[in-house]
Parts: sequence; structure tokens; C-alpha cells
Amino acid sequence: MGTKGDSDVATVAERPGAKQEHEASVPRLPSEPTLTVADAGTVVDRPFATATRPATAPTTIEGPESPTVSTITTAADALHDEEIERTRLFIRVGWAISVASIGVVALLPSPRPMQIAQVAAMLFGIAVSSVFYRRWRDPAKFTERALFTLAIVCAVNAHVAVLYFGALTMAPAIVLIGLHFIGRTESVRTAKIILAACLVMYALLAALLTAGVFRDPGVFAARHELSASTQLIGAAFVLGAYVLGYITGVMFRRASLVAIDELAHATRVTSQREALMAELRADLERALRVGGPGRYTNQRIGLFKLGIVLGRGAMGEVYEASHVASGQAAAVKLLRRELLSDATHLARFMREAKAGGSLESEHVARVLEASSPDEPVPYIAMERLHGITLAEILRRESRLAPHALLELVKQAGEGIDAAAAAGIVHRDLKPQNLFRTEKGIWKILDFGVATLSEDSGALTQGGVIGTPSYMAPEQAQGKRVDGRADIYALAAVTFRCLTARYPFSGTDTPTLLYAVVHKMPPRPSSIAELPSDVDACLAIALAKDPEDRFASAAAFSRALTAAFAGALEPALKRRAAALLRRHPWEEPS
Repeated sequence: MGTKGDSDVATVAERPGAKQEHEASVPRLPSEPTLTVADAGTVVDRPFATATRPATAPTTIEGPESPTVSTITTAADALHDEEIERTRLFIRVGWAISVASIGVVALLPSPRPMQIAQVAAMLFGIAVSSVFYRRWRDPAKFTERALFTLAIVCAVNAHVAVLYFGALTMAPAIVLIGLHFIGRTESVRTAKIILAACLVMYALLAALLTAGVFRDPGVFAARHELSASTQLIGAAFVLGAYVLGYITGVMFRRASLVAIDELAHATRVTSQREALMAELRADLERALRVGGPGRYTNQRIGLFKLGIVLGRGAMGEVYEASHVASGQAAAVKLLRRELLSDATHLARFMREAKAGGSLESEHVARVLEASSPDEPVPYIAMERLHGITLAEILRRESRLAPHALLELVKQAGEGIDAAAAAGIVHRDLKPQNLFRTEKGIWKILDFGVATLSEDSGALTQGGVIGTPSYMAPEQAQGKRVDGRADIYALAAVTFRCLTARYPFSGTDTPTLLYAVVHKMPPRPSSIAELPSDVDACLAIALAKDPEDRFASAAAFSRALTAAFAGALEPALKRRAAALLRRHPWEEPS
């Protein structure tokens, strides 16, 4: 299933000793194999910022959804999920402390009203926290208002306990622990309000005791009189400890965010380097295989005399050539000799000639001449292009700048729409098949696995044709495709240009195809710094159902331009949000 197939065709490399320019007229070797798979059908109040996604079915293409699990896309999301579990743990610890406090009330000498107040406060706290504990099994119900309510109840109960055990004893340490906890929350407003409430409650209690309004009723309070200055100093220490507990919580949260961000950055860099290494290996392989004379060098094919080999692939060879009469430079692609007896490969070769020759677009490599089916050596003569493929650009620069990417999408989109209007689907659009000329014009190369409107499907027989990382879901399932499959591929290329990584990856081809059919890639803005509108635009272009995608490549280009300007239409944002509820972004890996 992982063997190279029809689109893995000729590649152009630099000639030894030549100036550093790239000359091409046909597709270049892909950085990953193109597939031909026969049995593709069996391939295998505001809540906090939590995202949930339905887990995909493990074996079938159309399976039931399993229960939701949380998706971490940022460091804040990671700490949010941790905060929910930490809060529920804090509640369990609070229950243990409350039960212990109730148990010792009968053992400690204290006024009857204080005993009643202490027991009532603890029981009330247990009852309220139990409600929230059960509710927060669903992360979506962990809201700022709910956390604030629980925190206020805990603060009041803690100060009842402070009064019961003694205001100038170690009892305020209970509040100190709670303030450290609340300082780690993502809701800064709630944390500040709780800190202020605790400071006011303790300051008021200390003021009443210092003024002599009543004696400290705490069971561990000093039974001899303390001077007013001593009491004030003790109260100041307690208030300072409150602030310190809160500040350390805030600082710990910030440190955790930085650590998680650094880890995520390191993971992204590793993923990007892996993608670059794959492309580098492919470029090295090409460089070792081209640039010298070939079997047909100095021979005449049709009206062209052949020169050195510009590229080789699984299906053919490409030669530098010139027209014998006019001297016009060209590149001639020949079907490999061992494939001449294969009717299927011959038909595909001729289909490429027909597809390329029928398109009149500045953004599609122009076919100058093609052999007739009965020629002893089938050939396609194409315009000679000087420039560089997108794959080579990405190997050097890792990513494309927004303005360069928008120009690529606009021009390649025009080629895609021209092909769609002629009833042609490229089916293997990828960085190796996008070529930028020295004049800055982007051209689509290699229609070797294109499908034409009159195709019966006999050449693919329901199999999978294309490159998995850029393949539309319906194409991965072996279904018939239209121009929207090429729009999906252009969006996948856009994802690669923006994030320096493939939309999908897998340890083997079936795993990769399963991800293409069932999953979404990671949120682009979780990998690179991008506007949220770009996320929404790509969510539409990468939709699993072709009916949900943009109707044309031009519409995708316009939307992407608006997204980078922060002006994506509200209707498109709503459309993207609806799609992401059905198929959420995956967790970055």
C-alpha cells in the first residue's frame, strides 16, 4: 500500500557546476510516496476556555462517536484542565478538614454559640462543595461564577474557623493555603475579589478584637491580655501572609505557563524539523539521480532534440530539449521503457497530455506537443520553466510569509478553477507540484494522476490515488472527486506553509489515511502565531465533507486574504464554528 505510484514522476535538479537556479517543466519527486491503493474503502455564563472533541471511531470510516475528551491547544488550556482536577482535589481535602473540625468541637472547651457556628459552617461548606464537585465532572460546567461562589463560601467558613480556634493563632494558615490555591486560577478577577474579601474579613475581626469590642473566643487564644500594639502587629503579619500566599499562587501559575509554552515550542520545532528533514532527503535523492546524459540524450523525439536528463520518477524521465526547427527550449517527458507494455500506465500518460493540453491558464504548465497513442516512445513536450518548486522554498525558509502565501493561493487557485471548469481534477496537488517561475508566476505541474470528466474510473478501479498528507477525505476513501478535492489539497499546502508541518502524520500509510478521513489537523494558531480568522478559514477549506468547503479556489483565496486582515465575514466564522463542533481540531503533538 505504500508503493510509489503515478504522480511520483520526473524531477528537475541543478546541473553540477551550473549556477544556482532550478529548471523544470514537470513535477518533482514528492517528499513522501504517492499512493495507488485498490481497497481504499476499508482504510483503516461563560465557561472557561475548555475545548472538547468527540473521539473518532477506531476501525471504520463511518462509526459512532465516543464520549468527549478535552483537547489541549495552549498552555492556558493545559492549566485549565489541571485546575478543574486541582479544585476537585481541594474540595476533597476540605471535606476531610471539615469532618476533623466537627469531630474535635466536642473535645475542646469553647462557648456553645461558637461550637454551633463552627459545626454549621463546616456542614454548610460540605453541602455546597458537594454540589460543585458533582457538577464539575463535566468540564464545561466549570465556570467563573461557580468558582467564585465556592470560593466565597470557603472564605467565610475559613474565617469562622479562625474565630473559633483563635485569630492570633495558626488558624489563619487555613486561609493562607486557600489564597495560594485561588492565586493559581485563570480567573484573575475572581482571585483578586477573594483576596480582598479575606483581607477585609480578617482586618475587621482584628479591629474588633483590638478595640476591645469582645475578647478572642478562640479555643487556642491567649488567655492573658495582649497590648493593642502586639495585636496589631500580629494582625499585620497575618494580612501580609494572606497577600504572600496569593502572590506565590500567581507566580507559580505564571511559571507553569512559561514551562508549558517552552515545552510546546520545543515540540513544534521538533515536528517542523522532521518535515524539513523529509524534504531534504527527497531533494538529496533527486540531486543524485539527475543532471547527466540519459538513454535518449542527443536523440530526436517528435520535433525535439533531447539533451541531459532533468528529472526521473516512477513513471517517466524528463529531458532538456529544443525544437529542431525554431530552437525553442522545452522539456520532454518520456514514459519509462519498462512501462510501455502496461496499458494502464500508457493510458495515464496520455491522459496527462490531454489534461495539460486542454487547459489554457497562465498557472498551469503548458503542453507544447504530445505523441499519438501509437508512437513507439510516448512523450509530452512542455514549456521549459526556470525557477523553483514550493518544496524547495519550504526546505530553505521553513514557512512562507503571509503576503507570499496569499499570492501562491491566489495564482494556484486560478489554475485549479480553470481545471475544474474544464472538468479536470488534479488529485495530487502538493509543494512538489507547485512551481514558481523566475518572474514570480506560480504554475501547477504534473497532471499524471488527474481525473477527467469523461473518465469511467477504469484506471483507478476505486483505488486511492494521491499523496496522503494532502489528500482530501473523499479521495482517501476511493470515492469520485471534483474540484473541491483540489481546494482541500491547496488548503493542506497552506497549512504546511503556515505551520512548517504536515496537516497529518502517521507511523504508516493506513494510520495516515485514517487520520485524513476521520480527524482534523491541530489548530493552526496552536502551532504558529496566526489570527483566529485564519483558523476559521482553514476549518472550512479542510472540511471533511466537500459540500462544506468553499465552492471555488477563488473563494478560498478571498477568504484567506480577509482572514489575515482580521476581516473574515461573520457568516464564514459561524460556518467554521459549526464545522468544528462536528470535527474539532486535534491536540498538537
